[in-house]
Amino acid sequence: MKTFILYFCIICKWQSSCNALKENFKIRETQHQFAARTPYCRQITLRLSPMAPHGSSRKWIVLATALVVAGLATGEGTVEGQKRRPNVVILVADDLGIGDLGCYGNTTIKTPNIDRLSEEGVRLTHHLAAASMCTPSRAALLTGRYPARYGLVGEEGTAPVVVHVASRVGLPPEEVTFAKALSAANYTTAAVGKWHLGMRCKLGGFGCRGPQEHGFQSFYGLPFTLAAELEGPHDFWLFPQGERFYKILARLCLVGVLTILVWGWLVKCSQETQNTLFAVLALGLGVAWFVHTHYRFHTEKWWQVSPWMDQHLNGILMENTKVVEQPVTLPGLSQRLVDYSLDFISDHAHDENPFLLYHSFAHVHTPMFTAKHMEGKSEHGRYGDNVEEMDAGVGAILEALRLHEIDDNTLVYFLSDHGGHLEAIDKGQRTGGHNGLFKGGKGMGGAEGGIRVPGIFRWKGHLPAGKTIDTPTSLLDTLPTLLDLVDLPPVNSLLPDLPERDLDGVSLAGLLKEGVDLKPRSLIHHCRQAIHALRLVVEKRVYKMYLAKHKWSPGSTQCGWGSNNLCSCYGDGVEDITFEPEVYDLTNDPYEDNPISNETTEYTHVVGALRQFLAEWKARVPYPPSQFSNKADTVLSPWLQPFRIPFL
Repeated sequence: MKTFILYFCIICKWQSSCNALKENFKIRETQHQFAARTPYCRQITLRLSPMAPHGSSRKWIVLATALVVAGLATGEGTVEGQKRRPNVVILVADDLGIGDLGCYGNTTIKTPNIDRLSEEGVRLTHHLAAASMCTPSRAALLTGRYPARYGLVGEEGTAPVVVHVASRVGLPPEEVTFAKALSAANYTTAAVGKWHLGMRCKLGGFGCRGPQEHGFQSFYGLPFTLAAELEGPHDFWLFPQGERFYKILARLCLVGVLTILVWGWLVKCSQETQNTLFAVLALGLGVAWFVHTHYRFHTEKWWQVSPWMDQHLNGILMENTKVVEQPVTLPGLSQRLVDYSLDFISDHAHDENPFLLYHSFAHVHTPMFTAKHMEGKSEHGRYGDNVEEMDAGVGAILEALRLHEIDDNTLVYFLSDHGGHLEAIDKGQRTGGHNGLFKGGKGMGGAEGGIRVPGIFRWKGHLPAGKTIDTPTSLLDTLPTLLDLVDLPPVNSLLPDLPERDLDGVSLAGLLKEGVDLKPRSLIHHCRQAIHALRLVVEKRVYKMYLAKHKWSPGSTQCGWGSNNLCSCYGDGVEDITFEPEVYDLTNDPYEDNPISNETTEYTHVVGALRQFLAEWKARVPYPPSQFSNKADTVLSPWLQPFRIPFL
C-alpha cells in the first residue's frame, strides 16, 4: 500500500498531494516521520516544478512506474524494504523461584500473563543465573561476562553485593552492556525499576548516573534494592542504656563537662572559651555516638548501617540523576514503575528508531508489600500477593505493546535474577520463593536452586510459540543473543573503538528459532570469587561437578529462618570436596539425588574434562581483587549521598 502511495506522490508532484493521500490511507505517522521514511516522496516532489509543461507528465509517470517496479523487485527505497529493527523489552523479576510460576508447574499462585507469554513464546527449562546474588547476577546479565572478571563479586569477609547508593563500588564504566550496544545502533533505551549495580555519585550526591553511564538514556527506579529495613518507622535517636559502649559514652560526657567547669573555675577562663570546649566535647562524643549507632564497623558485617540509615539513605526512588522519593513509599511502587514503562512505550511506540526497555521489578524481594486492591488475593499470603502483583505488571506491559500494535515487532524476554530466598520469613509467614525440587536457593553459590531460573523469549512470527527447550542456557547469553536476533554484528564489531573483550555467553538465536543445538560448553558457578561447581554440556548430556557443598540444616536444603538469613557459601557451613568432587548426571538426575560413583569410567572422564577446563580457565582469566575488599569504597559515604531537593 505504501509503495503505491509513493507512486501517486511522484505523479502528483506536489507535497499537498502526499498529505492528502496519507490522510486517505490513514497512515499513523507524523508528517516528519512520513517524510523521513519516504525520502523519494520528499525529495522528488521538492524537485518537480508545478509549472512543468503538461507534455512532460508522461515522463514522470514512466519514471514513477519504473521506481515503483524497482522498489517492488528489490525492496529498497520503500518503507517496507526499510523496516526497522524490533523493539526489545526485558522483564526481570527479583528473587523469583522457578517453582512460583504456573508455566513451570505451580498450581496455586495465579500468573496468567507470564503463562500466556510462555504459550506465545519459547520456555527455557534449564536457564541459569551466573550468580545466586543480585549484583553479580545482574552484572552478568547486562555484560555477558562473569562478574569475577571485573571484581564485582565479594570475597570472604566482605559484602556480597552493592550495599549502598553512596559508595564507589559498581559496574565498571568500561564494561559494555546490551544497552550500550543497542544504543550504538540507534535504539532508544530506558531502565525502569531496580538497578543495584552502583551509582558512582560525585561529591555532594550529584552526577549519580548509574544506568545512564551504561547505555540507558533514561532511568526511573531504585538505585539500590529493596531490604527489610525499608519498612519502618525506625528511630534515629538511639541510646540503649544497657549496652557497655553507651555507658562509657555517658560517663565520658559527665567527666568532660565537670572537667571543663572545674578547669574554667580554676584558671578563670572566659565564658566564650568554656562554650568552645563544650562544643568540641559535644562534637567528639556526637561523632562517636553516630558512628557506633548508625554504622557497624564494630561487627563482622562492617559494611552495614542502621535500619534508619538504610531506609532514608538507601531506600530512595530516582528519576535520572534526581531523587524523587526519600524514603520511597512502598505500597503502589510496582504500579508507579509499570506506569513509567507504559509512558515510555507510548512515547516511543512509533518512533523511527526502535526502543529497548529494561524493566526490573522490585518484586518479589523482601519486604512484602502490595497495593490495596491486590492484598489478600493469593493462597500463599503476602508472597503470593507479590507474585500476582508482579504478574499484573507484566500483563500491563504486554497489553501496551498490543494496543500500540507493536507486539509483533517486539522481542520480549522474561527472567529472574536468581533463585528464591528459602529462609525468608516475616510476621509468621514465609516470604521467600519456591525453587521446585531443585536443592538450595539464593546466596548458595553453585546450588542448583539458587541459579536455576525461569526464562521466556517471545517474538511473534519470528520465534516459535509454545516451544520448550531443555538445553542449558545462561543469563550470560543475553547480550550476544539480542544482537543476533535483531541482526546486529557482534559487540566488538559494533563498538570498534572500545578494546576487544571476550564474552562468556553465546548466542541462542539458532536454538530459539530453529532448535539448532549449541556447541559443547562448560559453565562456571561461583560463590563470590571462589568456584563451587562447573557444568559440562556435551551432545545430549549435562553433567555438574561440585567442588564445594553446603552443610544444610538436617532434612532441608536451607539454613534456618529469617528475612536477612542466608546460607553462607564461605566458612564452616561449606565443605571443600575439591579432591573428590561430586558429579551428577543432570540429564537423568535433574534434582541431584544420586551422585555418579567415583569408581565409574563416566565419573573419571567428566572430572578429567572439567579439571582440564578449570586449569586452562585460571591460566587464561586471572581475576582482579574484589571491589568490595576496599572498605573506603564499600561503606556508605555521606559526602556522596544524593538527597531529594524539594524545589528542584
